[in-house]
Amino acid sequence: MRKVLLHALQSGDLGIEPRFDVVSDCFDPDPGLIIQNHVMPRLEQSTELLKQCYKSNTASATLALTTEDMSGMGWFLMVDRSLHDELVELSAPVVEEHYSNAAKKQDMFIAACYVKRTDGNNYNVVSIFDPKGQICGEYRKTHIPPNEMWQTTDGEYLNIIELDFGKIGALICYDIMFPEAASVLGLAGAEIILHPTAGYGWYDSIGEATLRTRANDNSLYILTAKNYVYNGAGKSSIIDPWGQVLADAGFYKNVVVSKEIDLDIPKTQPEWFYQSQMSGYHEIRKRVPHERRPDLYSDLCKPEGRLKVPNDTERKQLIEKIRNGECRWN
Repeated sequence: MRKVLLHALQSGDLGIEPRFDVVSDCFDPDPGLIIQNHVMPRLEQSTELLKQCYKSNTASATLALTTEDMSGMGWFLMVDRSLHDELVELSAPVVEEHYSNAAKKQDMFIAACYVKRTDGNNYNVVSIFDPKGQICGEYRKTHIPPNEMWQTTDGEYLNIIELDFGKIGALICYDIMFPEAASVLGLAGAEIILHPTAGYGWYDSIGEATLRTRANDNSLYILTAKNYVYNGAGKSSIIDPWGQVLADAGFYKNVVVSKEIDLDIPKTQPEWFYQSQMSGYHEIRKRVPHERRPDLYSDLCKPEGRLKVPNDTERKQLIEKIRNGECRWN
C-alpha cells in the first residue's frame, strides 16, 4: 500500500501595510524593508502552520502544501518592472531557504508556491522540497490571468513530478479553470494534483464543484491550499478520485486540513458490472483513455491569440484610477 498523509495550509490574510501598497501615497519602494516586513511575516506564519503537520506511523510519506504566493509578490505590487524584478530576485532565495529548512526539520515533503526569477523571467512556481531539503521538482503556472500578465511569464509545460511514493502534478490558481490542463496531467499519470490558490472559481459554489469535477473526471486526488478570506469563498481541501471531499478546512483562519490516503486503492466499478465485463476493465482510470475520441477534439487546439500585456504607462494609468476612486482595487 502507498499511504500518503496530505496536509493543506489555510493561511490567514495578513493584508498590505500602506507603505507597501503601491496605490498608497506613502508607498515605500525600499526592497530591504519589503523583504523584512512584508515577505518574512508570511513565511513565519506558514512556519507555525507547518508545525501542525504531523507525521503518521502508517503512512510512507507526508506532503504539505502552502497557499499561493508565499513570497507576497502578488499582483498588488504594480510597481515598475525593475523594482518588481529586484524584489523577486531577493525574495525567492529567502523563501527557498525557509522551506528547505522546514522540510528537513519535519522530515516531510513540502510543496511551496512563490514567485521565482529564472533566465530573466519571473514565474509563479510550485517547488517541492524533499525531506532532505532539496528541490526535487518544480512547476511553473501556465495560465496567467490578465492582472498577473505584467509581472510573470507563463510556463510552457504541464509536467509530472515523480516522487518516491507516486506521480504528482500541479496547477496553480487560475490553471484549474481550464479542464484541459487537468486532463493532460491525468493522462500523463498524475495521481495527485497540487492546487495552491488565492481564488476559488468564478463564484462561490462553483469553486468546489470545479475541483470535484476535475478530480472525478481524471480519477485523481486534488490537494487544495487556499488562503483564508473573511466571509469569502473557498477553502483548503482534499478531494478523492470520485470527486468526494474527504476533508476541508471550513472558513477558519490559520488552520491545516489533513487526510491520509492510499494511492493503491483503485477507482473501480464492480467486476460483475456490465461495463466492466464488456470492456474488460473494471478500473475506470484505465478504461476511460480507451473510450476517448481525440479525433473530435481538434478545435480545442486552435489558437485564438493571446491577451495583450499592459505596458508601464498603462499600469501607471490604472494605479492613478485606483487612487482617484475611479475603479475598485479589491
